[in-house]
Amino acid sequence: MPYRPVNLEQLHWYTTETLPWHLPDHWKDWLLDAGSLTARLKKTFPGAFEVQVIFHDWDKPAIDERRFLDMEDREQASVREVILHCNGTPKVFARSIIPASSLKNQNRQLLFLKNRPLGAFLFAQPNLERSAIELTRTTDRLGQNIWGRRSRFMLNHKPLAVCEYFLPDMPPTEKDSIMVEALSV
Repeated sequence: MPYRPVNLEQLHWYTTETLPWHLPDHWKDWLLDAGSLTARLKKTFPGAFEVQVIFHDWDKPAIDERRFLDMEDREQASVREVILHCNGTPKVFARSIIPASSLKNQNRQLLFLKNRPLGAFLFAQPNLERSAIELTRTTDRLGQNIWGRRSRFMLNHKPLAVCEYFLPDMPPTEKDSIMVEALSV
């Protein structure tokens, strides 16, 4: 089993309407942003951006993940787990689940991303649709609260899931945002 910086056991996912917790204002913009997280991280944290692949193999997703993707019970999926680093600091743990049945034709490219960001690939595709974002809360290895979000994407009419968990250095503080604005002027 790969090292995961967040607890993925017994997650419960919610829409913004059914969320049982107060969503702090400083998180809303990050968690509900429908654009590419990769692009946003690169813009917010100029400098080195790295995708560290910690797991990429065929696996049987959890029951909740299979339901989310309308998968058959025995269907395998390509599961990829990465940590997105900005300037050497881990910012996001991401888990993508791509059912075997979704990896036909052009979608087979998803098997060969290596350390390239999935988000950059997906948002460059003309045949991409995204479902509403669902939210969860879990903890990291030290017991700190971690916010997560997931979406079901349809790429060439085939489903895949992307789950993103914002590590303790996220979101950037107001000070970081002011610095980024000053740098972009």
